[in-house]
Amino acid sequence: MPSPDQSESLTTSQWLVSDEAKSWFDWLGEVNVNAIGTLTRLRQELSGEQSAALLSQAELRKRAKRKFAHAEAMFFTDIGLQQSTDQEIAAYKAQRFPTDQPLADLCCGIGGDLIALAQRGPTTAVDASADHLCFADANVSAHGAKLADTRCGLAEDTPLEQFAAWHIDPDRRHEDRRTIRLDSFSPSLDQLEAMLRRNRNAAMKLAPASRLPEAWEEEGQCEWISHHRECKQLVVWLGELAQKPGTRRAARIDPAGQVDFFEGMVRSPVSSTEVGLYLFDPDPALVASGLVDTLAASLQLTRVSPDSHYLTGSDTLAHPLLQTFEVLTQEKVDAKRLKKAVAQVEWGTLELKQRGLELKLEAMRKQLKPRGKGEGTIVFTPTVAGNRAILCRRAAC
Repeated sequence: MPSPDQSESLTTSQWLVSDEAKSWFDWLGEVNVNAIGTLTRLRQELSGEQSAALLSQAELRKRAKRKFAHAEAMFFTDIGLQQSTDQEIAAYKAQRFPTDQPLADLCCGIGGDLIALAQRGPTTAVDASADHLCFADANVSAHGAKLADTRCGLAEDTPLEQFAAWHIDPDRRHEDRRTIRLDSFSPSLDQLEAMLRRNRNAAMKLAPASRLPEAWEEEGQCEWISHHRECKQLVVWLGELAQKPGTRRAARIDPAGQVDFFEGMVRSPVSSTEVGLYLFDPDPALVASGLVDTLAASLQLTRVSPDSHYLTGSDTLAHPLLQTFEVLTQEKVDAKRLKKAVAQVEWGTLELKQRGLELKLEAMRKQLKPRGKGEGTIVFTPTVAGNRAILCRRAAC
């Protein structure tokens, strides 16, 4: 049986998704939430738990707009929002799942992935938190879909044989710290393996730096996905969901939802003896997947150093997983020399980037004192010749 605190929490969650609460959300959208009059009315007409929950949801919905277009109609917990999948990523992932067949989303949280899956076919939501399930169901409804079922319980206890495929986002928090060790996940690695024996058609959402069992890499397809220039997650596709077993994929989703990707096998790096006319900054998904050198070889590029992921070449090129820069000059990493170089090119707008070094870039910016109408980029990186500051400008590809 749930504890009194859990029952009270669920009661509040159920009230939040009710029509009565909706009228309060509508009212909050028309007033100053922080005004004394607003807070006074909430205290007078609602319980303390209801007032606090309303104000918390209003704040969470503001934060959620970066992830969800319809955040103003959705419901969140703080941890649920943090761990939820962006809607563009969820829509992309859902395309791998079969249509009009029973699916399951385990450890569904507030429903980031669940929403996209439910729009694809009859989907069952499973979570150990009754509050999350309550919000997930409401969030699916807010997107015009319906769930086949909701089950409050442990993911490892779910009868997976009845589903065509399943998705899971294991709890990656261990003693209040993020972890990349699968033996610290919930369900544990042993439990996940047992679940896979019951149904191999699975998608595992993991932290990008997670250490995987060899069998998963050999039998499945590992995909690293970036969004807003950040590698958001690693998905291990197994069974019939693995399109190219044994390969890796780096995928980039732009703000409009357009997806570009590169697939291959990891290969050894090749470094250049000098920085060429152009510098290329790989997408975070490419770096996380270990496919930087594989893409470099296909484009006849090389690394500027074994200790840096920046690539270089003699010709400009356009590739969705690379940012291209035209190299102007190089300097040693010396603030006085760089300040003089920046003054000579009259750069007032200055972009600072680094890989393979640990510089305090904002402190460096203050020392350089950029002034002028021009704009440019300084890339700080190890090269075969030593640490360098490379002055460049973004290429119009």
